Amino acid sequence: MINTHILTQEFEYLEPKTVEETVKYLTQYGDKAKIIAGGTDLLVQMKMGKLRPGYLVHISRIPALRFLIEERGLRIGSLTPFREIERSQGIEKKFTALFEAARSVSSVQIKIAGTVGGNLCNASPAADSAPPLIAFGAKAKLVGIEGERRVPLEDFFVGPGVTVLSPREILVEVEVPEFSGWLGSSFLKMARVSADMAKVNVAVAMIRDGNVCKDCRIVLGSVAKAPLRVKKAEAILKEEVYKGTTAEKASLQAVQEIQPITDIRSTAWYRKEVAQVMIRDAIDLAWKRAERGA
Repeated sequence: MINTHILTQEFEYLEPKTVEETVKYLTQYGDKAKIIAGGTDLLVQMKMGKLRPGYLVHISRIPALRFLIEERGLRIGSLTPFREIERSQGIEKKFTALFEAARSVSSVQIKIAGTVGGNLCNASPAADSAPPLIAFGAKAKLVGIEGERRVPLEDFFVGPGVTVLSPREILVEVEVPEFSGWLGSSFLKMARVSADMAKVNVAVAMIRDGNVCKDCRIVLGSVAKAPLRVKKAEAILKEEVYKGTTAEKASLQAVQEIQPITDIRSTAWYRKEVAQVMIRDAIDLAWKRAERGA
């Protein structure tokens, strides 16, 4: 029987005050070190014996990593908790899918402790923040011993628990570009219970010009080894007049692109069935919201 209440392994605790100091520790200890902030994912894995880091680098006391700037797009510090995103009226109005994703995250306690950076770096295929941020064209700003680089969030994920981050890099910020035109977005999630991880989640972001969809991104979670853009489905919508059957056609194409598995939360068959309905509804909702720029 696994004891999930205590930490049995020994580790050294480090508490840097700056990003530079954090990078120094990561460079010194490499893959023996793990970054911890809210700890909502890492501590659970340590308690279950899945991870046994020799060093915990606690970054929560680095104020430069916690910010939410809503000017010319959106900038989110990696330590920003979901609770702050959920409480932002600006995000609710302009980046509605991200607001809805933050609202869907587990309990209030997890929203307060859990950070956007942690949710992304944990690289769960079911991460709630990933689909809307990818749909909005976000980039991850990474800092390491060799300097900084920006990676499209779409390319940030490699597979379950794996990202392009090297052991000597830290995610410091997520950058969402400013949109021109009428933007509408939506996020839908299906889970066993409200506090559970997603069986399927989907985010849609659309730019509308009258009755024409000028641009569109559709991103799903928990249906592949990493958050997935369904680009063939997007192509059905882009530069086309939106009709009553458009969302249905795009959703039918989308389920041909996903690769769900059967696990403890759901079956692959069920994920495909429910994904088709969710994608259709999310497209319709984003389209209607784009009419008023929401």
